[in-house]
Amino acid sequence: MLLDTNRRSCSPGWSYCWKLLLVTSLFIQGTTPSAARYTDSNYLEEDKYSPGFLTLGQKYSIAIGSRVVLPCKINETENSSHYVLAWKRDIAVLTAGGVKVTVNPRIRLMPIQGTADQHGALSTGYNLEISDVRVTDAGDYICQIGSMEPKEIVHTLEVLVPPKIDFVSPQNKLDVHKGAPIRLECQGSGNPPPKIIWSRRNNVLPNGEANKTGPVYDLLHATRHASGHYKCTADNRVGQPDSRDILVNVLYPPEIEVEQQIVHSGVGHEAQLVCIVHAEPAPNVIWYKETTQLGTTEQHSQQVRGNKHSLIIRNVTYLDLGNYTCQASNSLGKDRGSLSLSGLPTICYFDSPTLSSYRDQYNISWTVQSYSPIREYRLFYRMQSKGHLMHPHDKQLDNHIYSHGSGATGGHGGYGNPYAAGGGSGHLGGEQWENVVIPEMLSDYNNIHSGHYYNDRFSYQSGTRHRMSFQLKKLQSGSNYEARVQARNDHGWNRLSSIFHFSTRSEDMELEPSAQPAVHGAGLLDKGLLNSGAAATHKSSGLLLLLVLLSAAVALVSSSSRAMASFLNSGVLSA
Repeated sequence: MLLDTNRRSCSPGWSYCWKLLLVTSLFIQGTTPSAARYTDSNYLEEDKYSPGFLTLGQKYSIAIGSRVVLPCKINETENSSHYVLAWKRDIAVLTAGGVKVTVNPRIRLMPIQGTADQHGALSTGYNLEISDVRVTDAGDYICQIGSMEPKEIVHTLEVLVPPKIDFVSPQNKLDVHKGAPIRLECQGSGNPPPKIIWSRRNNVLPNGEANKTGPVYDLLHATRHASGHYKCTADNRVGQPDSRDILVNVLYPPEIEVEQQIVHSGVGHEAQLVCIVHAEPAPNVIWYKETTQLGTTEQHSQQVRGNKHSLIIRNVTYLDLGNYTCQASNSLGKDRGSLSLSGLPTICYFDSPTLSSYRDQYNISWTVQSYSPIREYRLFYRMQSKGHLMHPHDKQLDNHIYSHGSGATGGHGGYGNPYAAGGGSGHLGGEQWENVVIPEMLSDYNNIHSGHYYNDRFSYQSGTRHRMSFQLKKLQSGSNYEARVQARNDHGWNRLSSIFHFSTRSEDMELEPSAQPAVHGAGLLDKGLLNSGAAATHKSSGLLLLLVLLSAAVALVSSSSRAMASFLNSGVLSA
């Protein structure tokens, strides 16, 4: 077979082919021509002028399916034609001279045309091309000159193989009970060996990390937060990474989170109570008003969106106010969440600046939400104790809020009154508090208590949002105060607000005259208007009264003139 192949490739001359076949057989046997055929002097002379390599051996890393060319260039001498350049892989001869010996169709011999360098030296040789590289092509390729002492260079071919996942456990889905361990395995192959990376789709891993490297992912105790699609990715930076998904489904009894424990509404309005229910398998959710199970009616409806379970109450009545329960159950257990539908105002929130513009006055303001009209407010304030005085270098106190649970909770009607109605003083938290009751419906309110004057109050109601501003006078300059407030509507008093801190200045600010303040937002007046509104109100009220009196006088005079003229005319006619 080898002879037939050589015959087909040796058409130029049979003498050359027989010589080539002889050399080829010697390469295959791993031997070189015997020195007995030459005299010592002739052989040494011939070997002395044998060509040398101009190419160095190196390593080639080629992706599978690609094409690679292995170079082999030699310098041309007078005796170059007497030597055969051959390519071998291990001991197998691939080519000899210009003849391809291997029958591999993906291997091609590429002759190098004789070229001269800058010094005029000629070079020649044969490159070996391998197309559509496969894994089996990896190894050492030898380019050898067939001299008495063989000369050769070695190229090493490494075939790079994209990653492939060969094993995944479990295959697709893992159902595990809450508290049980989780173990995921993933193995891959490729060249170089791929790195295995674990991640979770649209989420971080349960420990908070974005990913973890390694063939095994362990989780000692499963929680509901461990559920999700886990991805095993094999990557060696050759081609595209390979990945597999495993669905982890943690089974657990219902766990309820109440979106808003106290929901504020009012008669004639709509209310929505929401429970966030987590459970696997899916739960059955039942709503209760006190101890009565609720169904779907024209007034009550239930809505489910994902984990969000809602009870919607249309056209709230007084009887709808009270306590509600959402109960969720599945085959593993049940849980309950408690909510309250209240008609009381929400807790008031102070929104005035913490530093007054004056030495002995402070304009304090707050907002509150209520679905029914606010009937009155109760404002408490006191000077801070020495232990809480502001540092002398501080220009303004921060609005620190401290939550307190003061205010005795009454029945459904509201919260107990810690002090008697009207202005007065009391003890709240162990310190002396000044308090003042501010009726919402009165248009003009002045109260004198303990030498302190309270006036210049301003109120604004827009829908469910109510805003109140009140001027405190006869305060001490350069002092720190704290205040709390609560509001009452038709359903009762709300809880006392958190403590609000404010301070007066040591010296009054010099205020430049300014234009009339503009109105900002949904009915919220500029705070500058609140500070200057009292004096402007008194002046404008007097001017308006004067204008009304003048108009009445003019009308009276005009009416009298017309009556006199009519009388005179009637007298003349009768005469």
